[in-house]
Amino acid sequence: MTMNVAYSCMDNYAQHAGVSILSLLENNKDIDEICVYIIDNHISEENKERLRKIVADYGRKIVFVDLYELSKSLKSATDFCRSTYGKLFFPELESVDRMLSFDCDTVVTGSLKDLLEMDMTDTLVAGVQDTVNPYFVHKIGLTNKDRYINCGGVIVLNLDLWRKMGTEKLCVDYVEEFNGNPPFVDQGTINKFCKDHKQILSPKYNVINPMFMYSVKQIKKLFKMETYYTQEEIDDAKKNPLVIHFTGELYNRPWFSNCTHPLKDEYVKYLKMSPWSSELTEGDESKNGKIQKFVYYKCPFFVYRMMIKFIEVRHKLTNRSMVGK
Repeated sequence: MTMNVAYSCMDNYAQHAGVSILSLLENNKDIDEICVYIIDNHISEENKERLRKIVADYGRKIVFVDLYELSKSLKSATDFCRSTYGKLFFPELESVDRMLSFDCDTVVTGSLKDLLEMDMTDTLVAGVQDTVNPYFVHKIGLTNKDRYINCGGVIVLNLDLWRKMGTEKLCVDYVEEFNGNPPFVDQGTINKFCKDHKQILSPKYNVINPMFMYSVKQIKKLFKMETYYTQEEIDDAKKNPLVIHFTGELYNRPWFSNCTHPLKDEYVKYLKMSPWSSELTEGDESKNGKIQKFVYYKCPFFVYRMMIKFIEVRHKLTNRSMVGK
């Protein structure tokens, strides 16, 4: 049994990818073979050597794939880092039929063997349901009834079916249609074209910040969801995570000393095992992040909900004004 995993990153995220890979290999020693694909966006030779050493220490295989060669069919420039779109081109890796795709800001804390054995006959992508502004959900043609998945943490891609259905071309054409900047970037694109061929994974596979920030009842109100996990499922995921996804909301990132994420120590533990320095520096917070934190901690929930609603309305008005130009 071979586990193929992929990370798409630039040099400044190589440390975080390395920490995630180390945690993955440490907790999946029961897998026969693991091949780590690094979709390389100008990673320095020094960091490549560090990544090679991590993988070699566990007796696994690592393959570096040039991002620009892999994604050469994408002609438009993008406002976002090109690495963001890396996973759209995984079908180009012809020797791989099932890929586990990770964001670099993740830590794996348990076995992912079940993801190799799950039935994906009619599934293009499997992932954990996300909490996302409903404006973006509607913008890509989904409704409140659809379960929008987060394409970070870990997602499982059936690349064989992607090739058979021509999903890569559909995604790339869509990105080009928006001059390289489609609604909600790679996530919106994948959700749009995998809408009828996706599986929802247990929240254990992508424990994101909102799961700590809100109750299930609050999540369904904030993001206008008709279907979400039960509170019991979310509570269990927080206590027994398999993949922790350190998104930026409220807590800051775990590689900063001022991070307040409740599971920050999991990142620090694997950082100390890695070839990088474990010394943390203080991270900056954006103005919007500071406002969100103030409202979240200092105001009643209904005030926070009004702020989220305001952001949704602002997105709509901004989009209309741009269309009118």
